[in-house]
Amino acid sequence: MRNLIRRSPQFFSILASFAIVIVGAYLIRDKIEVRKQGDSDLILTPDEIRALPADTLPVVLHRVDSSYGENTLAYAMLKLIMAKSGVKYTLGYSQSISDSSRGSRDIAGSLRPSRSNPDGVNIMLTGLGSQGLEGLRATTIPVTGGLLGLRVACVNSLSADRFKNVYSLEDLKHFIAVQGQGWTDARILKQGGLPTFEIETTLTYNLLNEGRVDYFPRSITSVESECNSGNNHYESVTVDPYIHIVHPAAWIYYVNPNNQRLYDAVVAGFKRALKDGSYAELLQNRIFTPWLKETLDFPNRRLLYVSTPLGDLLRNQVPSQYWLLPWDRFEKGEIKTGRDLCGYPVLEDLCNEQ
Repeated sequence: MRNLIRRSPQFFSILASFAIVIVGAYLIRDKIEVRKQGDSDLILTPDEIRALPADTLPVVLHRVDSSYGENTLAYAMLKLIMAKSGVKYTLGYSQSISDSSRGSRDIAGSLRPSRSNPDGVNIMLTGLGSQGLEGLRATTIPVTGGLLGLRVACVNSLSADRFKNVYSLEDLKHFIAVQGQGWTDARILKQGGLPTFEIETTLTYNLLNEGRVDYFPRSITSVESECNSGNNHYESVTVDPYIHIVHPAAWIYYVNPNNQRLYDAVVAGFKRALKDGSYAELLQNRIFTPWLKETLDFPNRRLLYVSTPLGDLLRNQVPSQYWLLPWDRFEKGEIKTGRDLCGYPVLEDLCNEQ
């Protein structure tokens, strides 16, 4: 063997190559395991939370699905307001994925990782008025300032002109909307007298694509990914070009009522971002994409306001200075088209001609 090694100068080269393969396989295995677990630089694990210094505030955002990243509005806005908060913090997503009901129970369970809150999740973004949030505290500042209330009707492309002659809620009552089961939107539409069919969320677009319902009102933050035929999986789903269905709606950050430190940081950061204009800038950059501005033709859209007791309740839960839309003018019937809103700073970009 010793002679073989001496006579084979390639021996060590082969041995080195073999070692590299073994080590590489080990490293790749580790990466695959990490990827499989969903870990990344954006996820804050329970062990990492426990290792944080006492003066560092963990901010663990509830992760509701696998499509997470720095570019989601929930994460981008939280990153902005925490940067403005003036506190030392570490921000990340929860390690596990869960629905809103489970997320709210975890947040209410404890402030740190525990048996009742395994991931240590401590903040979530969900709709104001959503059910199952009784154990949480709302920050009362809407992430989109109420822009979510500008609902776009996704329709079947075979009848894309069905709302061409719709000028009022009375006209709209001749059509059937679809909504996810238990959604706040569904309750508002029904209170407004609009025929609405509720179904499991995953089936909403199937019904629309098959022409079994007339329209699916979606927020302007969702319409590009969901109703743009170039992005979705439904050949017959497109965007109605004529109307917005408008009602008070907002996404709100919720925290544990005993997490005063996080609550104060979020509110303080929000107020500073509102004051220095960075909040409005983020909304314009994230929401008002070139596709959205071109597709909506916002100034020429007819705005149909749905006034309901539930809408009024949601509206009154948020201090008036935090709403970007003039709900009082909608109530008075002063807002009829998108052009009537073009004088409001945050909407100017949506009104610019392409």
